[in-house]
Amino acid sequence: MISKMKKLAIGIIVALGIFATAGAFASMSSSDYNMNSMMSSNSMSSMMKGGNMMSGMMSQIPEDVIVKVTSGQVAKVRKETPITLLVLDKETKKPMSDAQVIIGIERGTSMTTMNMIGGMFDAENIGSGKYVVRFTPDNEGIYTLHTHVIPAGRSMHSMMNNHLDIGIIAE
Repeated sequence: MISKMKKLAIGIIVALGIFATAGAFASMSSSDYNMNSMMSSNSMSSMMKGGNMMSGMMSQIPEDVIVKVTSGQVAKVRKETPITLLVLDKETKKPMSDAQVIIGIERGTSMTTMNMIGGMFDAENIGSGKYVVRFTPDNEGIYTLHTHVIPAGRSMHSMMNNHLDIGIIAE
């Protein structure tokens, strides 16, 4: 029963993340973009009114890579939890062992709270296209791993085109 509840909760997190991103894209236009409003926002509704710079700059579906979570997405509060990601080249479907995977962790669902935990950091490359994020949640609830991939030989800007939000539940 708990497993079904966890799957349902993860499904809801993913749906909310997709809904929030789609709404942010729909609301953004050059005439209503207001950086001050976005930066002072603490709720999704005020971010929608002011526009959302980050959603406008980043694609929700990675252009050059496929990112798959190969570990569980449930973490224990105050216990380090490794989250393993598999990064594949979108064209060849082969593992990308030489990419840079940059992670930011947000407390809450994607782009709703902007309550980032610490700064951005590199996931640990463990080979064969696998990267590990070590995460220790401090409270129960939902967290979002903002995952950015820079394929080898590409500029840092490519991370904006290779972005995927991954929901994590802490209990």
